[in-house]
Amino acid sequence: MKPLTLLTITIATMGGLLMGYDVGVISGVLIMPTFAPHFGMEGDAQYQSQVKGNIVSMLQAGCCIGGLLINLFADPFGRKAGIMLSAIIFIIGSIVQVLAPSVGAMMAGRFIGGMGVGGCSNIVPVYIAEIAPKELRGRMANLWQFMVVLGIMVSYWIDYACLKHMPESDKQWKTPLGLQIVPGGILLIGIVFLPESLRWLASRDRIDKLTTTLSRLRGLPEDNEKIVQEVTEIHESILAERASKASKWSELLQPSNIRRLVIGVMIGVCQQWTGTNAINYYAPDMFRQIGITGETVDILATGIYGVVKVIFVFIFFFMVDHKFFGRRNSLLTGSIIMCISFYILGGLLKHIEIEQAAVPPGVEPPVGGKGYAAMIMLFIFAIGYEISWGPLVFVICAEIYPTRIRAICMSITIAIFWAMNTVIAKVTPLMITNLTYGTYFFFGTTVFAMTIFTWLFIPETRNRSLEDMEPVSFKH
Repeated sequence: MKPLTLLTITIATMGGLLMGYDVGVISGVLIMPTFAPHFGMEGDAQYQSQVKGNIVSMLQAGCCIGGLLINLFADPFGRKAGIMLSAIIFIIGSIVQVLAPSVGAMMAGRFIGGMGVGGCSNIVPVYIAEIAPKELRGRMANLWQFMVVLGIMVSYWIDYACLKHMPESDKQWKTPLGLQIVPGGILLIGIVFLPESLRWLASRDRIDKLTTTLSRLRGLPEDNEKIVQEVTEIHESILAERASKASKWSELLQPSNIRRLVIGVMIGVCQQWTGTNAINYYAPDMFRQIGITGETVDILATGIYGVVKVIFVFIFFFMVDHKFFGRRNSLLTGSIIMCISFYILGGLLKHIEIEQAAVPPGVEPPVGGKGYAAMIMLFIFAIGYEISWGPLVFVICAEIYPTRIRAICMSITIAIFWAMNTVIAKVTPLMITNLTYGTYFFFGTTVFAMTIFTWLFIPETRNRSLEDMEPVSFKH
C-alpha cells in the first residue's frame, strides 16, 4: 500500500478512536468516588441505574441525530468538510462535559459530543471505502474498528490510572473526560491535509482533480493504465446514475435497493443487540456482578477486556480480505462464539448468585472458579465480536449501497444503529439490576437469531468494486 493512502486512512480513522474513547471512558467515570456526590446521584440502586442510563444514553441519542444530519453538510461541501465539522462538534461536547456543574449539563455535553461521534461514524467509513483500493478495502475499513477498540482500551486504562494514582477529587473523572479532546484535535488538524473522496470529486465533475488525487493515492503516473481505468469506472458510474430519470428517493424505493437498505439496517441493529455495548458502557458493574470486586480490581479487569479486544481486532485485520473468511463466514463464526459464551456466562452467574446468597451479611464472598470462568467467557465473547460484527458492520454497509444513494442509505442506517445503541445504553443497568444472570441469556438468544439472519440474507461482498456491487442476492 502506498504511504499517502495509508496516512489518509489512518488519520481519518481517528474518528474511530474518539468514538471508542467516548464510548469506553464513561464506564469508569461513573464509578469514580466523587462523581455521584458531585451530581447528587446518591440513592437506591434503582435510582442510580436510572441516572446512569440517562447519562450514558445521551451520547447515543446525539449520535443518532448527528449521523442522520451530517450528509446535509457533507454532500454539498465534501466528505472532508463533514469530518471536520464532526470533530469540532465533538470537541465542544467534550469541553461541556468537563465543565458540567449538573447532571443536565453533563447530559447536554454527552449529547453534543455524540452528534460529533455520529457524524464521524457515518462519514468516515464511506470516505475510507471511496479512497481505498478494492482489494484492500475491507482491511482498510477494518482500521476503523481497530481504532474504536483501541480508543475503548485506552479509556479503560486511563480510568484505571486516574482512580489508582490520583487523589480522590473531581479531577479523577474530569481528567479522562478532558482527554477526549486529544483525538478530536488530531482528527480536526489532520483532515485538513488529506485528499477529498474520489467519488465525491467525480460527482462534482472535477475529473482532473480526481485523476491527480488517485495518482497520488496509488503512487502511479496519471497516464498509467490502472489509473485511467479506475478513473473511467468511477466517472462512468456517476454518469450512469445521472442518466437515470428517477430521483434519489424513487431509486431508493426500487426493490433491489430496498433489500440493500433492509440488510444494511438489520446488520447495524444486530450489532447493537450482540450486547457488546452493554459491556463497553457497564463493564465494571458486570465484573462486580460476577464477584470481581475491590477498590480498582473491577476496572483492572475492564482494562484487560479492552486489551483482548484490541489484540483480536488486530489479528482480524489480516483475515478480513482472505478468500476463506471474507465477510459472511466471519459473521457466522463470530456469532456462534458469542452465543455460546453468553449462554455459559449466564449459567455460571446463576450459580454464583446462589452461592453469594448463602454468604453471611457483611462477609465478602470469594471469587472462586466460577467467577474466573465467567470472566473468561466475557473475554471469549470479545474475541468472537472482534473477528466479526465489530469490524464488519461499517465495512459491509459502505460496500452494498450504490454511489448515488449511498449517503441517504448510510444516514438512515447510522440513525437506526445509534437509536438501538441508545436503547441498549438505557436498559442495560436496569437489566443488570433486575434480570441479573438473565441478561446474558437474553443477549445469547439475540445473537442466535443474528446467526440465522446472517445465514439467510447477508451476501459476500469481499473483493468487489463499489461500481460492481450488484450480486444476485440484491435482485430477489
